[in-house]
Amino acid sequence: MRWSRAGAIALLLPAVLAPAGCGVRPSEVVEVGDPANVQTVPDSAHGGVFVYLKGSDGALPVTRTTDEERVAEGGVLLMLFDGPTEADRAAGLTSDVPSYHGEVDVSTSGTTMKITLTRPVRDFSAVARQQLVCTAAHSMEDSSAITVVLRGSDTSLDPEPCRY
Repeated sequence: MRWSRAGAIALLLPAVLAPAGCGVRPSEVVEVGDPANVQTVPDSAHGGVFVYLKGSDGALPVTRTTDEERVAEGGVLLMLFDGPTEADRAAGLTSDVPSYHGEVDVSTSGTTMKITLTRPVRDFSAVARQQLVCTAAHSMEDSSAITVVLRGSDTSLDPEPCRY
């Protein structure tokens, strides 16, 4: 029994003493300046909006710059219909939203936004719908309370909130 205790101590002793003898000495905190100040949410008053593109985990927000008038007229959706930029594609982003250059009508009543297109919408994938819903909802002041109804020439889809 004594030998097994001695053996256990012999095995544990290096594990306990190793961190103490590693040669790293304590040091003071090194100040390197103020923390970074980064704007993470685009400010539409300064021309910034989110357009949602398709990434590996679903719809992802990408910042676009535009003038306030274009955002107010639903132009942020036109940016989405234009598809990803070259830089977006280089970053691995794509779009499930089909290219569209027709009329886009956007109306809001309370917390419901209606987007009407002159093309069928029934065939839009779940990611494409979320790209449209999130892009439209985040162009509003209080995007978390908005549900979006997508209406096309073939049907009107159920109200959907942005899940991202």
